Amino acid sequence: MRKANYLRLLLLSLTIMFVNTLIGQPQNVKFNKLVHDFGDISLASGHHKFTFTFENNGKEPVLVQTVISSCGCTTPVWTKKPVMPGEKGSIEVTFLNDQGPYPFDKALTVYITGEMRPVILRIKGVVHDKPKPLGVLFPENFSGLSLRKSYIDLGNIPLGETTSETVEVANTTSRNIDIKIVPKTKGLIVNVKPSQLKPGQKGEIEIKINSAEAGTWGKSGFKTAIFVNGTEVKNKEFKITASIRDNFSRLSKEEKENAPLPMASGSSYDFGKVKAGTIVSCTFDIRNLGRRDLLIRKTESDNPALTFKYPGKIPPGQTAKIEITLDTSGEYGEKSYILTIISNSPSRPAMNLIVTGNVTR
Repeated sequence: MRKANYLRLLLLSLTIMFVNTLIGQPQNVKFNKLVHDFGDISLASGHHKFTFTFENNGKEPVLVQTVISSCGCTTPVWTKKPVMPGEKGSIEVTFLNDQGPYPFDKALTVYITGEMRPVILRIKGVVHDKPKPLGVLFPENFSGLSLRKSYIDLGNIPLGETTSETVEVANTTSRNIDIKIVPKTKGLIVNVKPSQLKPGQKGEIEIKINSAEAGTWGKSGFKTAIFVNGTEVKNKEFKITASIRDNFSRLSKEEKENAPLPMASGSSYDFGKVKAGTIVSCTFDIRNLGRRDLLIRKTESDNPALTFKYPGKIPPGQTAKIEITLDTSGEYGEKSYILTIISNSPSRPAMNLIVTGNVTR
């Protein structure tokens, strides 16, 4: 019963993840930024405001129909009149800062006329009860250039689109530092502002990923080389990831009706109880119920114990197998492994299969 409840919760969370893949940047308007980081603020500092601006790059007037906040602590006010082509509108966000010291990351869902998908704007930061030293606020140290964390995930990016996020940094040394960050992966663009930081000064790293230039599918890693005062930092890695998916926003109604549609023979496989070191094998049948070829772009799992073989293409009406092999060496306890299938299906761009069981010593 406990495992069944766990699986239901897991499948629910995966469904929410799937819905989130359908949300992205609009086609006719361009925002100045999608994420604003307030950084470190004190509980006693009161309300904090930021204004997102957008420009109408289309040929028709657009209207912000509504903006829905994920939390009552965030209040949006937006341009109510139609924004003509070439003109700008705004969405002012007030963070009330009245819920105590805590890290926050709040979302605003923006619905704009003429757009197939809503735009997700985010405000984030950390509220502190008392001031803290920079070294505590920015614990990840790259030879004096310090970050809150050494890992950033930019989420899902439809192919052909560019997404960006800004990361706050600080100089935690007693000297000036010159900063240079060189992208080492295709599709990655990194800008540092300012390029020199004085002792105790904060700055920003703007990270952009152009999915068309990246040339990858699914969850992808992007590498950088960080130079501080002309010397490359080699003892630490700044990790950047994103998941690149097909872009279905410009498909016609006919193309969507005739699109491929994958259907698995089952969503999960339970291998029961096995001893650590046992090699577990299973297969899932994938049938294409659509009218176009189903292209499996990539299959992926966060656990290296799971390996798999899969077909690149499944014609309409045909069935193929996903073959999964699990090496349980070093594993222990009740386990759940998730395999994600990335495909060109508009209704199921990411389909998850789950392998579960109990590994004993």
